[in-house]
Amino acid sequence: MSEACGHSGSISCSCCSPLWKSFFPDTPVEIPEGENSLHIETKLFRSAPNKDGSPGKAILTLEDGKEVAVEAMGIRDGLVVATGSYQDVKAKMPKNTSEHQLSGKQTLLPGLIEPHVHITSSAMLSGIGNDVSPFEEQKLRKNYNRSWVISHLQEKALPHKSDKWLIGFGADPSLFVEGNKAFDADALDKITTLQPVFVLNASMHLAYINHAAIKCVKDYYADKPPLVPPISENGILKEIVGIQPVLNVMVSRYPKTELAVKLIASMSKLFALASKRGVTYMLDAGVEPKGDKPGFDQVGFLDKWAHLPICPVRIGGALIVTSSEDFENKVVNYYSPGYGDEHFHLPYIKVISDGSNQGLTGYQSTPYCCNHLYEKTPSVDNVGAFNFDPSTNINTLVQNVVDKNWSLMIHTNGDEAIRLTLASFKLAGVTSDTYELRRDRLEHASLLTDDHLVEMKQLGISPSFLIGHVGYWGWAFQQTILGEDRANHLDRCQSAINHGMRITLHSDNGVTPLGPLRMMEQAISRVMEGATQEKASAVLNEKERISRFAALKAATYDAAWQCHADQWVGSLVAGKCADFVILADSPLTYESADKNNPVKDMRDIPVLETWKGGRKVYSS
Repeated sequence: MSEACGHSGSISCSCCSPLWKSFFPDTPVEIPEGENSLHIETKLFRSAPNKDGSPGKAILTLEDGKEVAVEAMGIRDGLVVATGSYQDVKAKMPKNTSEHQLSGKQTLLPGLIEPHVHITSSAMLSGIGNDVSPFEEQKLRKNYNRSWVISHLQEKALPHKSDKWLIGFGADPSLFVEGNKAFDADALDKITTLQPVFVLNASMHLAYINHAAIKCVKDYYADKPPLVPPISENGILKEIVGIQPVLNVMVSRYPKTELAVKLIASMSKLFALASKRGVTYMLDAGVEPKGDKPGFDQVGFLDKWAHLPICPVRIGGALIVTSSEDFENKVVNYYSPGYGDEHFHLPYIKVISDGSNQGLTGYQSTPYCCNHLYEKTPSVDNVGAFNFDPSTNINTLVQNVVDKNWSLMIHTNGDEAIRLTLASFKLAGVTSDTYELRRDRLEHASLLTDDHLVEMKQLGISPSFLIGHVGYWGWAFQQTILGEDRANHLDRCQSAINHGMRITLHSDNGVTPLGPLRMMEQAISRVMEGATQEKASAVLNEKERISRFAALKAATYDAAWQCHADQWVGSLVAGKCADFVILADSPLTYESADKNNPVKDMRDIPVLETWKGGRKVYSS
């Protein structure tokens, strides 16, 4: 049976949950423009010569989506002037143009693209909370368990500030290595009994508070009718109905100006990290349309930031809607399809059909293989959640969006959610004839069957894979959550390519860490990084491994195409934006010391320089 949940009560996607809105400032946020010390350069980049003295070709242009390597590239006025041989490029550049010669194994590539992230929500939460996720940089934390979460927050506790909430976010019991996986008020009291503590589960369906927090919440609502639902004495908060009343108390303790300052600081850190990892374009897959409502304007906020000369990335946005009425009220009369320019644009409407497979809320045709504590006990009736009740409501929404000429990206994790979503596209008249124009996407597309792949090709829909499902959660899916047979359907990258689709890889940050090189590594190797020591380097469905070049194309050329940004970025050809990255080694030839996994630690190839629009925005 279905655990259907309407959007009014729950959105089963962590980064797009309405819970995030609680922390956004309810007034316009002024972005400090700062001094622009970065000037647009005129420069010629040249490959190092080969050992025999012949011209090297260490500049990969991805021209026409092919593995094209050239000797030189010239840039001017923020654009690529020419690529090709050194002499030909030099002839097209102004006299006395300064030159930069690559050395050793250094390689120059198009700027890397993150086609599905959550910029404002990730930044806001990291600004007010403490990261207790399973990730350390781009790798899984060693010995990640409940004890680590508690001890980490103990270090952050300020018992003498009983009015200041201690917030943890990203707790993920599905990846706990050992020990008790349950949180409640008694467990959080081990952190502190004096300061209110709030820990948010990575799935966003659960949160936990200690006894000090329970008292704080009761005191807050004591004189505020109407009465809110009683807070559970065990400190376990379920879904929005249980979590929102507590968030209201927490937000009341933050001055709005403080929230704005924290958001600005966290955004700056996020963009700096993106540059450090070679990213020059990011698509925020959960931008809240403002409509005519007062308060924080995410679209205007991102648009203004992207147009600042100091902004190191280009930004795309997908406007998130929950129903046909929501689309009509917030989007139709306020935004136009494809609004924007090379700095900021709005290519998509975002819809969330179901939840998270690791959160046990992705909508499946058969029940999960574990209970809510991730004990391998087959679930009798938990098949996850579908966000449309009745399920035909998604058909109405998709039809309306298609009729208004907006492209769609729809979050789908479970196989049943994928089936229902594809049916809605078909009913709306979407076909392969609209493939190039619309570029509709299935986001995550986690559990694709052969029938799904055939239907996607017929409908002209391409997948964007959250490849961390394989790299980070693959072992948990295989051993506990889904079982071996179903886990083999995770992120079928090579099968999608075999069906003639253009695929991309995304981080869904903050679900997994930023890093296209890491995503490439995981798509090439499909190593399950959470496997036990004796099963180290275990691979999840070797047939779905993709080639190094296919992974690079997914992170550049095809990512630009999926994001409707290929007129500006994705390849290095004359007339396109001078967005590129210089790496210490080429991902096409990199070799690790691990003979069983030649691409192991590809994610750690040093990014030496990142350039956006002819400006050097990062240098190691």
